[in-house]
Amino acid sequence: MNEMMMEVLKMADRTVIDPVTFAQGFASAATQAGIDTNQLTPAAKKYLLSYLTAFYLANDFNQVEAQNFATTTVKFKDMSFEQLLERVSQLNQY
Repeated sequence: MNEMMMEVLKMADRTVIDPVTFAQGFASAATQAGIDTNQLTPAAKKYLLSYLTAFYLANDFNQVEAQNFATTTVKFKDMSFEQLLERVSQLNQY
């Protein structure tokens, strides 16, 4: 997969992907990877699956991080090394 950023709009409970941006990103990645024309549809499905997996994993991580940091009373700079290790182990769910 290439490094392009796709626009994803969160609308209520739906995720909408800009089809033009997705198509351009996939076409670029397919050309760079030398994907055979008879394999374009399966490759596009894998590209979409990879993107959505990463997108939702990042969203889940951001939500967990926001919850954890919102409840932190001690700032990282004020923690002892042991406290910092404990905090990192609590956050290390991914």
